[in-house]
Amino acid sequence: MARRLLCLLHRMISVVRIASQQGSRTLAEMFTDPADILSGLNRRLHNRLQNGFVTCLILRLEPDGLCTFANAGHLPPYLNQNELHLPAALTLGLVPSARYEETTIQLEVGDRLTLYTDGLLEARNLDGELFGFDRLQQLVATSPDAKQATEAAVDFGQEDDLTVLTITRLATEVESATVLEAPPLVPSVA
Repeated sequence: MARRLLCLLHRMISVVRIASQQGSRTLAEMFTDPADILSGLNRRLHNRLQNGFVTCLILRLEPDGLCTFANAGHLPPYLNQNELHLPAALTLGLVPSARYEETTIQLEVGDRLTLYTDGLLEARNLDGELFGFDRLQQLVATSPDAKQATEAAVDFGQEDDLTVLTITRLATEVESATVLEAPPLVPSVA
């Protein structure tokens, strides 16, 4: 398996969508360090946001299971049933000189990363109750795949856009196999 670079963006305004996507692709070609990519995206988006913000989580996954994260205000991922504690950082575009730190972990065979956007937390049932962090923790404890996590939010009453991605390390470097799962798009409920 070759090195994989994943970028999970969440934007509050659609105007920056193209700049974010094109910028992340271009920067990923220029840099291999997630923090450098975030710094470049941050500079590119500075003064382009009007009353909005962009969160972003970038991770680099190596064939041996080494996983390096950099975060710009995005919700932290889960490793197995535990929330990863990543350094706090500003969202993209607010301050051109913002610095982003990297955190590195080793994925062992059987480990599962769960990445998600706030649409999962902000699912609201008919009583107006949010899905929230407690339900997220309970859900992650069952080791769901991306489809199961998405279905849980939709069944609860998801109204916002929603992205859930799970990454499971299936084998050692010699056998190298990683599964990236993302369910089909679920239309937003208006």
